[in-house]
Amino acid sequence: MKHICSLICLTLFLACAPNRPSNVLSEDDMEDVLVDYHLALAMAELQVGDLQANRYILTQAALKKHDITEAELDTSLVYWCQNSEKFVKICERVSERLNYMAESQGVERQEKNRYSYLATEGDTANVWNLREGVVLIPNIVDNIYSFTIEADSTYLPGDYFMWAFKTQFLSSDHYNEAYALFTIHYENDSIVGTSQRVGSNRQYEIRLTCPAKFRDVPVRSVNGTVYLPLRKDGFGILALNNFVLVRYHDLTRKADLVETQVLIQSDSTLQIQNQKPTHIRQNPYDIRNDQNDERTIKIVRDKPLRNIRRR
Repeated sequence: MKHICSLICLTLFLACAPNRPSNVLSEDDMEDVLVDYHLALAMAELQVGDLQANRYILTQAALKKHDITEAELDTSLVYWCQNSEKFVKICERVSERLNYMAESQGVERQEKNRYSYLATEGDTANVWNLREGVVLIPNIVDNIYSFTIEADSTYLPGDYFMWAFKTQFLSSDHYNEAYALFTIHYENDSIVGTSQRVGSNRQYEIRLTCPAKFRDVPVRSVNGTVYLPLRKDGFGILALNNFVLVRYHDLTRKADLVETQVLIQSDSTLQIQNQKPTHIRQNPYDIRNDQNDERTIKIVRDKPLRNIRRR
């Protein structure tokens, strides 16, 4: 009976476990195909003649190398985009392999994250506490990524920010285009923002300073959005990773705030010192000495009796 129960549990587990369809490339195969596809697109840029024709010829050669068609690649991309966490890992490995190939050819290797040394607190801090990567695909559901990070007690009026992330495009026609929006929301309902066109595989750094008129207004939240336009033909995906949100304290503003706080604290201490303590218990002799010794006796004379006339 025990073996039968174990067999039933194993059967249910296998039935409920997610299985990759047979027409979808595995993680390792997907990684190999994407590496060769990227190399084909890069080689097309170096060829003379019609760029679109060179891209088609070289990408078809890369697909033929792995014995797959463009339709099969599209099917695999749709599947892995729905499993974005695993697909981000695939894209990271693809990026590492491409960087290694470039390094072997004498290209200087870029740091994965130049802000990784920053702590979460201090005058210059990395306050990013959300997911490390995301994959966007050009449909009405998965083509936008947005975040909001609420301000806490470590934020000061006058703070300015820098949002950084690394991009990796993969498209059938090398049409790479996306847009990023970065905003700061203040407690008085004001919003300051900037936008950035994203069109290549590199690290982007978008900065926002505090306008002078909001120098004394606390920050409510910091927000960002990346939008990948819809496509009618071909496929195109965008992997975003290595997210960083650096918060900078305005040191001049911080010095003013600290000085003001010290003045308020000193004034409060002075007021407390000038007040007579009321919590000290006095003995009867001190209480008698504090009383006024002068006493006034008020004498009131009675009115004289009236003579009663006898009848």
